[in-house]
Amino acid sequence: MRQSFALVRKPILRRKILAAAIAAFVMTASMSVLAEPAAPARPAAARKLSYQDYRRGLFALSKIETASIVMLGDSLTEGAPWLELTGCRSLVNRGIGGDTTTRLLGRLDEVLKLKPRAVFLMIGVNDITLKIERHTTVENLRAILDRLERSSTQTFLAYVLPVTAGYAKKGMNGSIADLNAAISGVLADHSNTRPIDIRPLMRGSDGSLRDELSYDGLHISPKGYAVWRDAIAPHIAQYCVP
Repeated sequence: MRQSFALVRKPILRRKILAAAIAAFVMTASMSVLAEPAAPARPAAARKLSYQDYRRGLFALSKIETASIVMLGDSLTEGAPWLELTGCRSLVNRGIGGDTTTRLLGRLDEVLKLKPRAVFLMIGVNDITLKIERHTTVENLRAILDRLERSSTQTFLAYVLPVTAGYAKKGMNGSIADLNAAISGVLADHSNTRPIDIRPLMRGSDGSLRDELSYDGLHISPKGYAVWRDAIAPHIAQYCVP
């Protein structure tokens, strides 16, 4: 009888020993995991720099504190080396490709810090491309001109140029014509802003931008910039001072 009891007891004992060993192993493993330092958090991905941020960042690095003339607008303005084209050494180019009236209004303080005697402004075609409501564009233009007129700056506002007849985006010239009609209304309310209209010098018989004055249907060729430069030359000469 004692032998039978011992035979039963041995398996039970083995199971208890095994269970205790497993429990000890689990506890040791858990403590090891807890003791390991937490993995360092990954740094947040850097925000991609937009082209406007890039251009404004370059402007912020400029050593020029004042400028007699500021050329202001989108890629049509940015595309020309205006200082070299005009010979005015107190002129700066503050055009940014892709700029809209909203964005330009948001960076106007940076322009006014230069204390320019004159600002030559052309803006609006990207508002059309991005399908911004015309009333928004018009209100932005009013706000831009209001601020420029409150300063000691003479503002020259150019009508938006048409695109070529073969430009990929159809219907652009109709929208540009409607915007220019609205610009006429804005100018009527801002008597201190002088209009610049180089459209008659750059349009063909169909009212579109002449092909030889553009390299892609929208942006201006060297011949086109020569026309633009010569049209504003008297004003540049008047306001360009050391």
